[in-house]
Amino acid sequence: MRKIIRYFVRYFIITSSMLVYMSTHCFIYDIRVMRRRNKKDNCYSYFIGLGDFHDKSHEIIPEQVKELDLIINKCQKDRTKLIIEDVSSPGFGGRCCCNNFFVSSRGGILGGLAKKCKNQGFSCVQNVEYRFCRVASLAPVVNNIRSDFRRIASTSRIYVKNFEQEVNSIIKNISCYNDEKKLNNWYKACISNVTRDMKKLKLKQMSKMSIADYIYYNTRPANRLNFVKKLLTFDSSLVDAKIVHSIVSDPKKQNSIVIAGGSHIKNVSRVLQDIGYTPIYNSKVVVKPYLAKASKGEREPLKNNCVQTAIGTNGFCTRPVPVDLKVLRNFL
Repeated sequence: MRKIIRYFVRYFIITSSMLVYMSTHCFIYDIRVMRRRNKKDNCYSYFIGLGDFHDKSHEIIPEQVKELDLIINKCQKDRTKLIIEDVSSPGFGGRCCCNNFFVSSRGGILGGLAKKCKNQGFSCVQNVEYRFCRVASLAPVVNNIRSDFRRIASTSRIYVKNFEQEVNSIIKNISCYNDEKKLNNWYKACISNVTRDMKKLKLKQMSKMSIADYIYYNTRPANRLNFVKKLLTFDSSLVDAKIVHSIVSDPKKQNSIVIAGGSHIKNVSRVLQDIGYTPIYNSKVVVKPYLAKASKGEREPLKNNCVQTAIGTNGFCTRPVPVDLKVLRNFL
């Protein structure tokens, strides 16, 4: 009996240590509303895109979460498709982990949103996220860019081949899409560009390396952050493709609400406009320098920690300004 108890205690400790925590406390900074007339049914299909930016410290988050809940509750559940980029819920293929590592990412706007919407009775909630190996292994690196990555369990025990398999699985899925001719050509271009980047990153040649060793082998301290940012985003066009396909593949759902990273919303809007969607509202995106509080109380630039945005001409990281979600009440 004591051996059994010790086994379960040990198992619990090991399993608990395999959770990778990542904040999805983000705010909405970009709103795009578009529509396209469906001649067959003589009605409009609407697209509402909400672009988010990750910032767990912004005071606007609780207010936006509350307003977003009100907006979602007003939607017609049988005619609305919710498309979400949510790393804390099962995504493509029902996956929500990488090897033995699970991403625990609750709170904020996106954390657990897919599951919450399903519980509210929406028949069509699609989570386009698939990069669980990416998040599990690189989120700790981004937050500790100067640390020893070999000491981080997920970064040292997730391998390059896991990245490669994750991306190839999505490429195989997207290659089966059969939508409008213009979209099919765009899907092929997305796949071609990502495949080219995979070769440049030598994922196949270095597939047996751990992510920690792979980063050390390919970088120096001076370019390490930029290389990690490249690993995080080189296949982002595949997420764009999944979002667009989800919007156009089910004509019975007339309205699509997409909540994803701001770059995805921007790219998807451009593609939708190419196939006949007309913009009817675009919020104004305002970008300002981001300042952090230093230990002595003064303000200082975060020159070495601009993960999602570039360093501005003044040497500060730039971050967008949140928008007022109440404007969406005019379209629901």
